[in-house]
Amino acid sequence: MSPYQGYFTFDDVPLKWHLPLGLLYDVYVLSTQDAGPESSVAAPLPFQLTLHFNQAAAEKPSNNHNHNHNPSLPDATPVVLHDSFINSVKEADFLRSGTAKPIMTLSAQESKALWKSTQDNDLLTFSKIHNSLVPASGQIRNIPLRVYLPSSPGHDPGKAQIKVIQSHVPPSISSSSSAATSQTTTPAALRTPSVAQPQTLGNALHQVLPSIFPSRRTTMLGTPLLHGAPVPMNAHLEELYRSACYADGWLSIVVAMRG
Repeated sequence: MSPYQGYFTFDDVPLKWHLPLGLLYDVYVLSTQDAGPESSVAAPLPFQLTLHFNQAAAEKPSNNHNHNHNPSLPDATPVVLHDSFINSVKEADFLRSGTAKPIMTLSAQESKALWKSTQDNDLLTFSKIHNSLVPASGQIRNIPLRVYLPSSPGHDPGKAQIKVIQSHVPPSISSSSSAATSQTTTPAALRTPSVAQPQTLGNALHQVLPSIFPSRRTTMLGTPLLHGAPVPMNAHLEELYRSACYADGWLSIVVAMRG
């Protein structure tokens, strides 16, 4: 059996290998805590995973969700892993710059080093190449954003679902758009010129998921999570992106629904 047919599970749920480990932790652990993501009770660590090499289950998935089965993903061979990562990087690059020119103009050596540095946990090399792809402040066209909505119907972990909403939002917003109502009632001669304001996470989530985030400032129905911690709604999106995006160039937010 090929070693690339192995897969991990958490609580009998097969994990998708193309998602970052920290994102999987937010989805399957932090967002499910009974105490709530804003509680002072620490989420369980370490993140205990089980590695499987079950070819029979991979060939004939069981109908019983209490038994592990290989997720419907290609074998995680080096080529497949590389292509999945690079494709995600290219997509994020296009959204940031409006073109894929930055990633396409990397030398073969730099492109190889970008991938190898993620494998070797070489933050210095990765940061040097990654930072060369991200436009300077004020020049980012859009923030690559993915919002993950985990759900686990009933008490059957095998039926767990992850809904992913992919969007791109500008790093700044005109102040006039946030006060459109007052502007429409103000005479044109008295209106002040619109000034660009930093886009906040709360405003972005309200734009993408207004039913879950009806308020731009407070978490009423759901709490945004990132890298194992709740994120303030007033966090500036570009600052959050530059400091906390994943290695593939995406800002991946998990929403913990309040029960």
